[in-house]
Amino acid sequence: MRKGGFTLIECLLGLTLSLLIITTGFEFFARAEKAFARLKEREETGQAALAALDRMRIDLLHAGRGLSPEIGLGLVEAAAATDDELRTVSLEKELTLASPARAGDTRISVASTADVTSGQRIALREDTAGEVRTIARVEAGAVLIDAPLERGYAPAAAVLSLLEVVTYFLDEPAGILRRRVNTSPAQPLLEGVAAAAWSLDTASLLVRIRLEPETEGAHPHEATVFLKNPALARNSGT
Repeated sequence: MRKGGFTLIECLLGLTLSLLIITTGFEFFARAEKAFARLKEREETGQAALAALDRMRIDLLHAGRGLSPEIGLGLVEAAAATDDELRTVSLEKELTLASPARAGDTRISVASTADVTSGQRIALREDTAGEVRTIARVEAGAVLIDAPLERGYAPAAAVLSLLEVVTYFLDEPAGILRRRVNTSPAQPLLEGVAAAAWSLDTASLLVRIRLEPETEGAHPHEATVFLKNPALARNSGT
């Protein structure tokens, strides 16, 4: 009969079993940590995609705002979708003619040029006629446009609108969905984008958006937006 203690073989077996249990535990926790990190990345990707869709939805709901007559006359498209970009147009602010604008003029006198920059677009309208021009340069009390006016406009009757153009496009090499307002630098809206697609049904005025993240296992995010302002312009018959 053995009085007490462990033999060398028993110690080695116990040590081996302990190391096996510890190693298995470390492996389990490592896998659990990786799985948690993947789930967290998917969740963060989904939240970021939803935030980007919300921003796009707001811009689309604002598309055509304040421009019903211009839309009705065919001067402005509230929204446009191509393979490369999604674009919305709305009223940024109204400008006031400081003096009559005549046919052939490329310089338009305005009461104030505050917040007006070169590269922006303006819409001029009087009665049932109008035109859209791009601002080539801003001077004190006037803007110079890229092409001569086709007709004249009286300060008392004309409406001069400064347009806000918002453009979305996918920076494919960087995998970043970008948003640009007028001619300002495009800002990143959503990173880690594998593909972005949008379409506009001009009959139903529905815009459909699909964003596919690069994150493995993450599902695409989609949204459908009804362009209410063009619909109101269409129904008003202007």
